[in-house]
Amino acid sequence: MMARFKSKLLKELFCRSLTRDILLSMALRILAVTIVSAGISYFHLMSTLESQTREQLQKYVLERGKREESLFTLAEDNHKILKQALLKRLEQLGNQDPREGFNQLFYLWSDGTWRNFLENQPVKQFDSEQYPSVFIGKQVPNTADIRRRMLVFYELTKSYGPAWKNRFVDTYIMGPENFVANYWPTVPWGIEAQADLFMPKEEYFYVSDKKHNPARETVWTGLYFDTVPKLWMVSVETPVDDRLGNHIATIGHDIILNELMERTVNDHLHGTYNLIFRSDGRLIVHPDYMPQIQKKLGQFNILESGDANLLRVYHAVKTSRSQTLVIDNSKDNEYLAVTRLNGPDWYFVTVYPKSLLSEIAANNARFVLNVGLIALLLEILLLFSVLYKQVTIPLNKLLIATDRVSDGNFDIDLNTKLPNELGHLATSFTSMANQLHESFLLLEKNNEELEVRVQHRTAELSQVLKDLQQTQSQLIQTEKMSSLGQLVAGIAHEINNPVNFIYGNLTHVNSYTLDLLQLINLYQQQYPCSTTTIQTAVEEIDLEFLKQDFPKLLSSMKVGTERIQRIVQSLRNFSRLDEAEFKAVDLHEGIESTLLILQNRLKAQPNFSEIEVIKNYGQLPLVECYPGQLNQVFMNLLSNAIDALEASAFNQQLFIDRNLQQKINPTICIVTQVLADNAISIHISDNGSGMDETVQAKLFDPFFTTKPVGKGTGLGLSISYQIVVGNHRGKLYCHSTLKQGTEFVIEIPIHQVGHNHCLT
Repeated sequence: MMARFKSKLLKELFCRSLTRDILLSMALRILAVTIVSAGISYFHLMSTLESQTREQLQKYVLERGKREESLFTLAEDNHKILKQALLKRLEQLGNQDPREGFNQLFYLWSDGTWRNFLENQPVKQFDSEQYPSVFIGKQVPNTADIRRRMLVFYELTKSYGPAWKNRFVDTYIMGPENFVANYWPTVPWGIEAQADLFMPKEEYFYVSDKKHNPARETVWTGLYFDTVPKLWMVSVETPVDDRLGNHIATIGHDIILNELMERTVNDHLHGTYNLIFRSDGRLIVHPDYMPQIQKKLGQFNILESGDANLLRVYHAVKTSRSQTLVIDNSKDNEYLAVTRLNGPDWYFVTVYPKSLLSEIAANNARFVLNVGLIALLLEILLLFSVLYKQVTIPLNKLLIATDRVSDGNFDIDLNTKLPNELGHLATSFTSMANQLHESFLLLEKNNEELEVRVQHRTAELSQVLKDLQQTQSQLIQTEKMSSLGQLVAGIAHEINNPVNFIYGNLTHVNSYTLDLLQLINLYQQQYPCSTTTIQTAVEEIDLEFLKQDFPKLLSSMKVGTERIQRIVQSLRNFSRLDEAEFKAVDLHEGIESTLLILQNRLKAQPNFSEIEVIKNYGQLPLVECYPGQLNQVFMNLLSNAIDALEASAFNQQLFIDRNLQQKINPTICIVTQVLADNAISIHISDNGSGMDETVQAKLFDPFFTTKPVGKGTGLGLSISYQIVVGNHRGKLYCHSTLKQGTEFVIEIPIHQVGHNHCLT
């Protein structure tokens, strides 16, 4: 009977009860807030992304433009130097006829051309690393003027070509009569050129003649495919006229574009693509048109492509006035980040579809909406659970008690005509008032006790938070160095096995080689007159050179493997993963291992000189320490010294002292010595720009760094201080003076007496 009463009561509650009304009202309100939040999130994020994307695109395309055009600018500067040298040399020769020198250098071939190599000889014998190759067309008259200019072209390309070979594939000087001197270290261009080659009709020449270049300025060709080396190129040409205005020469560089084209296609922001075109519409690079560009040998023009989107991109870029900007191509719903490459008059364009932004914003809005719906469902379930337990069930009990009171056991004077649960609650409210009052008193007492407990707990949590902050930096760096050590040790182990195999077999290979060479010598002594076939084969493989060079190659391989073994040993010494206990070690060995790992950063870089490391080691005894942790300290201090020298090189314009006008070499000095109090000291100093007192005061604070965002975490010196002072009972301090350099000093006892031998 009681169960039927409860079931009937629950049905009444859900039909017209306060529980249903609250649930429905809260659900509608939370749903509306969720939808509005998702919409606001979408539009706000879209606006923010558009602004950030435009700034990032402009910065990105500007950096790409500067990087891609640097080689073009250098080429034009080279031409100014070579043009002055050419005119000066011709002026010195005057009207001399260098026939004798001409005939000593150049040979007339049977096809009517002149070259600086004997005809019918193997081309591989020509030393293109040392000498330029020469081609004089068969229709060129052999006059004193031609001979004079040809010798000057040859001398200048021989002098300047090797100096510029690291940045440019070749350096050449052409005469308008169809002759050229070309220094190309890997390709004897003039030797391999076809006899019917007529350069004045080629774009790389005629762009510099007076018809096409009346201003007589340095000009660039379009993209073309050179059939001799079979490479994509662009040429920069500078015309040279004599005092009478006669076109006497054209200076040129060929720049290989294969890497630029691949980099433009493959190196792009996520979801975007890059293209390059010339101001006249000639397409240089486009990820979707590379087959057409190759088919037309670089003569593919956007104006003839029929691609509406590509035409809109071209016209939008051409009609813009700023040199570097982001254009809103609203018709195609995309941004165009544009920069102009000085020199060849090219435009570098990054196409960024706006759909990338809307997709991010939509995903974020969907996430907000989904989270809101999930939260709505959870809140409804939680609210129903709370209402059911806190309202429905208690009201059911109150109604049963009210029915008993209605029999006349209590004198109640309340309004019982309310249409909801409160009307039934009023019937039994009087009889429960006293009990509720006692309950409230008890609740206040409990609240006071709870507040006291919360205060104690808050104090405990504050102390825990301080402890966590102190250990956070150490945990981060410890985990990083642990992973680095495991990686280094793993790599060293994997390299060591095959290197030992190779090194072990080199001895046998050397022995077998000597036996085979001895057998060949014996064969030649016993059979001096070999067959024509064998003699031809001996000449083709250059047996004498092979007999001399092959043992040298084996010796070089042995030296190389020994070098790898030393590097592997240094890596294993640096990682020291198995040394988590105090151990007596040679600290010089750890310093040397760290320097070997940092060797690449010590070498000369494009923007500053090689860093010199001066080592003044004392006679240190074996020191009890955590070797791996001290290696970590050495790595942090030496890396900071290198960073300081690099920053100083940038700020002081490559270490040039304006007062002395002398180059200051970047230097790191390492000094070790034994101290009087049974300890040792290690001094690591640099001649960088130093630090002021404000920076020194915060030097060992966690997360403090003077490096740019992304270059440093501010943990290195804090961890180093903990390792030296906390783990080794030593000292770590710094001496620094602005514009004079910085010195870090490590002092640790030789023996760790009474120290708790465990890693902190």
